[in-house]
Amino acid sequence: MIKRTIDIDGYWKVIVYYNVNYNFFDVIVNDLKSIDISNKTINNVYNNMSKGYAKGVTITSIYYKTSVVLFNKHKTYYDYINTIVHEAEHVKQAMLKAYRVNDEGEAPAYTIGFLVMKMLVLKIVMKLKS
Repeated sequence: MIKRTIDIDGYWKVIVYYNVNYNFFDVIVNDLKSIDISNKTINNVYNNMSKGYAKGVTITSIYYKTSVVLFNKHKTYYDYINTIVHEAEHVKQAMLKAYRVNDEGEAPAYTIGFLVMKMLVLKIVMKLKS
């Protein structure tokens, strides 16, 4: 499991976990509790991810301006890229909502590009796959 924190110029924080290892889920729980995510939500996330129902999940606290993104292991680069773009979109939507920015035009387009660029560490992540 890899943990990466992305600070977006003090406006937003994205904590990303790649190839979640459920033996160390308590580390993720600590991050989720630090942004006041409920035990019910944490349990739902754990169940959906550990049973393979979700390839990725994004949990956001607009109050703390923080998103926690979790990725399960993937079999191909293409599948991982698809999931990264999908979850980056959720982060972008939360950021735009928090700052009351319309989701059209250049600012949102650059935002999703920036998020995907920062979240893409596929060469490292795919080497860890077992």
